[in-house]
Amino acid sequence: MNRRISREECEQLYIENNTPAHVIRHCKAVCMVALTIAEKMNEHGSCFDLALIEGAALAHDVARVDEDHGSVGARILEEHGYHDEAEIVKVHMMYNLNEFENLNETDMVCLGDRLVKEDRYVGLDERIKYILDKAPQYIPGVREHILETREKTRVLLDRISEYIGQSIESLFEE
Repeated sequence: MNRRISREECEQLYIENNTPAHVIRHCKAVCMVALTIAEKMNEHGSCFDLALIEGAALAHDVARVDEDHGSVGARILEEHGYHDEAEIVKVHMMYNLNEFENLNETDMVCLGDRLVKEDRYVGLDERIKYILDKAPQYIPGVREHILETREKTRVLLDRISEYIGQSIESLFEE
């Protein structure tokens, strides 16, 4: 089994890379959401590597202050020997989710990121609205791509809900 990054090592990376406090809170919220969904799916027969999901989610925005934060974060993780986490971090911004039957740890981290705004679970619609509001309107096709991604994600969330026997929202109700 490959070496996995720990929470403590992620905390050290945040310090070394001057990751802002609000970004750290976001990473921790994405981690909580991704792990909650993956753990629930594992209870129903899936076999996700929870340590990989945890480490990749915690580190996914470690280099958020950089323009190309996915690549920079991946390089940082590679330099520390966390190759699997680096692969997830590298692709998390533009990742196309797999079909339900082929879900993997990258899908779980990216799902978590698509359901969290700032440092809390908000669900798909609120998160996508936030992304649309921030998206550059001058680039052709960006809005359409975001909306298409939302619909594909919604179908996947519905399949996961069916599989676990409860809605995704119910996992995060207080």
